[in-house]
Amino acid sequence: MKFAFTGLPKTGHSEMTISAASLAYYFRPKPWLVKEIDERIRNSIPADLNPDRTIGVPIRRSDKCHGHSIKGSARGELDCKLYDAHLHAREVSLIISQGPSLPKYLEGIKHFLDLDPLIENVIVTSEDKSACDEFLVLVRQELPKLRVIINEGDVQQGTGSGSKLESYVQGAANANVIASALTSMHLHLRARYFVVTSKSTWTSTIAVMARTYGFASDVMVIDIGPNVNTFSNLARVGCPIDK
Repeated sequence: MKFAFTGLPKTGHSEMTISAASLAYYFRPKPWLVKEIDERIRNSIPADLNPDRTIGVPIRRSDKCHGHSIKGSARGELDCKLYDAHLHAREVSLIISQGPSLPKYLEGIKHFLDLDPLIENVIVTSEDKSACDEFLVLVRQELPKLRVIINEGDVQQGTGSGSKLESYVQGAANANVIASALTSMHLHLRARYFVVTSKSTWTSTIAVMARTYGFASDVMVIDIGPNVNTFSNLARVGCPIDK
């Protein structure tokens, strides 16, 4: 069951809808931010986009990866080895099995295409510009018929942190990063199929919000970097009471 951002019915809430409502309250934008998000969405989303034929791929990298050197961020949780075309097949398979490499996200897209050949679009966002750019090359090479949608004007600050942003992107400011992040979330509300890693609370949040507030029919999620907790499970499979 889907709800509006403005409120929930007085009864019949599931754990997921309460979690999503709490997040919606936390993320409630001020008027200037509403205007900014709306303008960015209009610049990013084609008028003919069909959410039921759209895949969302929110890629979380940068300081989420093992071995990062970003000061002020926690230790990484993911093995984010990138694809190298010169690697032997055995080595590539090893890299894919170790963690959510970029080809792993691509595998998720291909799985959904096998499930639903009518899929037309893929929304790709990330705070990590280099990973995002590399993944866009992969998608356009491997799946040229898919229409790729990105967050136009995204700061892509290269960290999940909101502090000391000037160290990562020249001219970046907290306001721009907040607008970029919330725009990405709202873009993904216009997708039905998701490839995420639930070791990222952010990508789990996107999946939970899409299940509760999204524009598409029943949301389906492939988790390529699974975590083991209640919120991750809500992102992966939702909540039975909402069916």
